[in-house]
Amino acid sequence: MSAPTCCLARIPASGKFWLKNALVHDALRDIRIEDGRVRALVPAGESPCCAPGLDLEGGEVRRMDDGGAVAAGDPADLWVTLCGGRTVPMRAGRLDNADRRDVAAINGPADGSDR
Repeated sequence: MSAPTCCLARIPASGKFWLKNALVHDALRDIRIEDGRVRALVPAGESPCCAPGLDLEGGEVRRMDDGGAVAAGDPADLWVTLCGGRTVPMRAGRLDNADRRDVAAINGPADGSDR
C-alpha cells in the first residue's frame, strides 16, 4: 500500500479528524480538520489520543493559496507532506490522491468493471 493510499484509509468519511505531529510554521502541531475547515491548532500531542487522525510524523502542512502558515478558521485547502515524504494537496479537508491506481487497487476500478 503506498503512502497516499494508507493515509486515505485513515481519514474518516465524516470529514472530522486530526492531522497529528504536523510541522506548521517551525513548530509541531496537531490540526483539527472539520467540515472542510481548520478548526483548531494545538501543540503536538495535545489532541485526544483516541481521536481519528493521521500522524504526519513531522511532515509539513501549509496553506495552498500562498504557502503560508495554517491558522484556525482557514479553509482546509492545504499542502500536506505525508509520513512517506510525498506532498499532496488537501482540498476542503480531503486528500487528493494523484495516483488513482492506488485507490483502484483497494476499491476496484471506478467504472465498476472487473478490470
